[in-house]
Amino acid sequence: MPRSTLQTSLTAFALSLVLVAPASQAMLLDYTAYLGGAKVGEAKVEIALQESGYEINGRVESAGLLGLFSRFKSLFSLRGIFSSGKPVVREYQVTEKSGNRKKHITYEGDQVHVTRNGEVRSPRPLPAETDLWSFMFLSEDCNVQPVIHDGKDVWQVEARHTERLGDGGHYCEFDLADEDNDRSVASVWLREIGDLMVPVQVRFQGDLQGTFKLTDHTL
Repeated sequence: MPRSTLQTSLTAFALSLVLVAPASQAMLLDYTAYLGGAKVGEAKVEIALQESGYEINGRVESAGLLGLFSRFKSLFSLRGIFSSGKPVVREYQVTEKSGNRKKHITYEGDQVHVTRNGEVRSPRPLPAETDLWSFMFLSEDCNVQPVIHDGKDVWQVEARHTERLGDGGHYCEFDLADEDNDRSVASVWLREIGDLMVPVQVRFQGDLQGTFKLTDHTL
């Protein structure tokens, strides 16, 4: 699996993490990524939610034998409020490291600011209304916004199948398409832990490949 494909798969893992948290709650979630049965990555996400706002922090990085040859790490942090029941992000930043390359993304209002390897790029407009991390953790059941972004990349998202499971969880399938029209299908299994509906497994097929499993959680 090439470095660029691994990096994209680990980052796109966030596209299919759908979490419901209607009450005040805090949780730490640990995920492991597998490709062909081998461990290739890890993700750790911390969520703190209140009646009026939320904070999400975490990291996604390569791991296992493949991580020795293809080091990638993404750190993200955001704060937001709830307006009419919907999340509205106020502060957002992502730092990505891949080998000797480093990129830092922040946005305020409707402007994205990017610094790549120490070079400050010109601000640009937000590419879509809904950001990746708020979509990830604050969507309801299998409901999604049609377009989401991480400040850099944009994905078209469409729910192709939803199902309520016998244990009270949900099964969701999403069609994903990026700006190059590369397409994938994400299958997501959701289960309630505490007061939160969390993804316990995510599987990518198509242009993106890999399986992500919840390995630990702390309330």
